[in-house]
Amino acid sequence: MKYCGDCHDPADDSNHVRFLKANKADDLRKGRALWKNVALQLRNRTMPPADEEQPSEEDRFAISVWISDTLKATACDAGETAALPIVRRLNRIEYDYTVEDLIGIDFDFADRFPADGGGGEGFDNNGETLFLPPLLMERYLEAAQTILDAAIITPRLERAWNEQQLERSTQPGKRLVSVTPNIYLDDEYRVAFGVKPNGQAAKVRLLVDGIKAEDFDVAADLPSVELKSEIKLTRGFHIISLQVSEDAALQVGQVRLKQDEPKVSDQKRNAHRRLFPEGTASNREAARQIVERFASQAFRRPVAEDEIDRLMRLYDRSAERDDPFEESVKLALKGVLVSPQFLFRLEPDDPTSTTQSLNDFALATRLSYFLWVSMPDKELFDLARQGKLNQPEVLKQQVQRMLADPKSKRFSREFVGQWLGTREVGRRSIPSTSKFKGEFTTELLIDFRTEVVEFMHHLLQENVSLNDFLMADYSFVNQRLAKQYGVSDIKGDEFRKIRFEDGRRGGVVGMGAVHLLTSYPERTSPVLRGAWVLESLLGTPVPSPPADVPPLKEAKVAKKAPLREKLSKHRDNPACAACHDVIDPLGFSLENFDVLSRWQDKDNDGNEIDNSATMPTGQEFSGPDGLRSVLAERTDDYIHHLTEKMLGYALGRSLQDADQCTVQKIVHQLEENEFRAQTLVEAIVLSTPFRFRDPPQQ
Repeated sequence: MKYCGDCHDPADDSNHVRFLKANKADDLRKGRALWKNVALQLRNRTMPPADEEQPSEEDRFAISVWISDTLKATACDAGETAALPIVRRLNRIEYDYTVEDLIGIDFDFADRFPADGGGGEGFDNNGETLFLPPLLMERYLEAAQTILDAAIITPRLERAWNEQQLERSTQPGKRLVSVTPNIYLDDEYRVAFGVKPNGQAAKVRLLVDGIKAEDFDVAADLPSVELKSEIKLTRGFHIISLQVSEDAALQVGQVRLKQDEPKVSDQKRNAHRRLFPEGTASNREAARQIVERFASQAFRRPVAEDEIDRLMRLYDRSAERDDPFEESVKLALKGVLVSPQFLFRLEPDDPTSTTQSLNDFALATRLSYFLWVSMPDKELFDLARQGKLNQPEVLKQQVQRMLADPKSKRFSREFVGQWLGTREVGRRSIPSTSKFKGEFTTELLIDFRTEVVEFMHHLLQENVSLNDFLMADYSFVNQRLAKQYGVSDIKGDEFRKIRFEDGRRGGVVGMGAVHLLTSYPERTSPVLRGAWVLESLLGTPVPSPPADVPPLKEAKVAKKAPLREKLSKHRDNPACAACHDVIDPLGFSLENFDVLSRWQDKDNDGNEIDNSATMPTGQEFSGPDGLRSVLAERTDDYIHHLTEKMLGYALGRSLQDADQCTVQKIVHQLEENEFRAQTLVEAIVLSTPFRFRDPPQQ
């Protein structure tokens, strides 16, 4: 009450943060999130406000440690929770990879779909934000058709209509002779009309869906002639007509339509063979086998007879139109790709009233989308069918196998890019093209992103300590990135591991993606960089600035003064100083890296850059190496935060207070295993919330 009671008196109705209602240690357990925030505020010296009486450093430290220790000690008092599963739509990236693994077609559909929102722990695989707007359903229909058209080889269209099969109609003063073919692929087609002038010249117009395609002059002295044209037709029914004047003697006989010989890529041939193995018969029984096999893979579980029956009705509808066998099968497969069973990760309801383990197929799906961002492969399906996947030793073996597979780089890319925010480099986060004209390329920005992914992938592949992210003296560069970092003797586009001897680079704080992400387009920002370290690496939320704080350029300070001096104006306000005293020193230590991650000793105005800093505790440090020493003292916060992030990513939902027991158990396992990267993945896969589900609430 001495330091906090004026604002947080529990008897004051205007006080909305009532943590002082706690009278005993057990009360902390009942409000875990609130008390976790209290400990953070004390540790970061953001509370009490700077203009209020402050506790001593000893008291501040002792109280924050006691709160944290109490929360850790009581995390499992109520046991672990599995929570209810969340129905999750495949996000854009998961959709792309699933199509690639299901069919063998490498298409980038992500840009055609509306953007997925991030939620929960900040990832776009969070089921709480993966809605299905009508526009997206339309795109799914379009994408399904495009995918199957690219994967299935349809026989070349070649049709002929005799005189009795032609459709005839009249318009004022005109006659139309038409055919209505069903076109299966967007392509070039050759159409030919056989006509007899009967001794009378005629002007003839070719129409496609009522639109002029070509005009012909038919001479009177020819016994017969074939009018030919090349037309572009899209998938679907079209009306191809020959229009002549009503009084013309010209007679139209046979019509022929022929598709140009399609160009079939090796990728398409391989995809077709995957769906239609050699020797496949062109009959309904063969079609049913194809549809059942495809649906079982796409739905990520065995399919029931009635599900296949519904899909085969689509096949029958097409077959009744005399469509080619491949097109009839294609329609049924399209039904699979737009089914909720494919588009959503659905886990079967369990009627029991107790926490139950997931069935093996649901577990295979969770595991594959966690580590491969895609559907299970044959080995996972086989283990699920045998009912073995839920066995802990089998799960461990699968984790090792899957991490060793090249597809695990998908996980590294999606997880680290969203956790640290670096996937926005080159997208939303780009340098000023006017200020830095000619000084960077798109390829360099992609290299910035790739460096972070390669580092994460290395930690998992080599099973080294997760603390290397903070403390390593190495990173991964190619020739382009090495040149940007001032490193010689690196050639080619391939990324390779190199060590830095000068203490400037190494680990995440020396990466160009981080420096660009935490800068404005035209200049660096110690505030953005310090806030990023706190939030992304240490899990310490940084509050938004007060609304009345002016932008830096409006602050009354000399135009060419050092940035450190300009920022000091924002700390004149005690309400701002509480946060900036924690944020700014971390950012000052990285100020030698410019927007494009080049090392600089002077700023653009010629001022010497001062990278020294002092934390509110009095701890002094300087430069990137000094920042690593500060982070080394907070590895507990980093590991706890990283564990929460990866667990939230794996579960695809927000973490709740009840999940802290699981987090604490995983952190303890990491401590016992030298914080090795694979230990974190294994512990998450074997955890209660990953392998189990709670019963529905009554």
